[in-house]
Amino acid sequence: MKFNQIPAVLGVATAAVVSTIAMPEQATAATFQLASGVTSVFLDLPTLESVGLQLTGATDVVDPVSSDFLVGFTITPATTFTFTTDGGFAPVSGTIEHTGSVTFNSALTVGNFSIGFDPVRAVGAASGFFVRDTITTGAILFDVAAPSSLSFSDQTLKLDLVADLLVSSELAGVLGNPGLAGAEVGAASINGTAVPEPTTMLGALAAGGFLAARRRLAKKGS
Repeated sequence: MKFNQIPAVLGVATAAVVSTIAMPEQATAATFQLASGVTSVFLDLPTLESVGLQLTGATDVVDPVSSDFLVGFTITPATTFTFTTDGGFAPVSGTIEHTGSVTFNSALTVGNFSIGFDPVRAVGAASGFFVRDTITTGAILFDVAAPSSLSFSDQTLKLDLVADLLVSSELAGVLGNPGLAGAEVGAASINGTAVPEPTTMLGALAAGGFLAARRRLAKKGS
């Protein structure tokens, strides 16, 4: 089931449950946590070289999701990123952590990238997601544009997201070229598997237990 089908399915499922039991007012939408996967990256090497960044190496990387991308970074267990699909894909909290690095000019190594979300950064083409280097600079290197492709299966719990990478204002400043901020220099594809948040699973178990108890009471009274 693709992501664009989820709102309708959620609506039908919710109506069915509500018609059977009275749900608590504090009930919340299902939340999922990204558990594993790979983030594949394509970099526009000629554009990067034109601003003085020549890719000279990569360490602890994996195969990308397809030949359209240059390199893959493993999503690690340190990932805490959670999201909801109620009314559309939306981040809730946390970050997507990776292992692996790339080196530019045989001198600057960046990597173990952390993808986070800050609504303040959602300006222009930027979605609010960003990519931070955690090895050398600690700086945000790229902003992430709004996804050009996005799907989530509520059966397999597979998340697939593709979006362009934009030069951050921080990186543009380091390069001494503020006008470079927002320039498209690549793309990222996040392909991972999610798990339901514990509160979501507890809510489902509680609802199931309530229904089972109600059926038992109905049988006794008949």
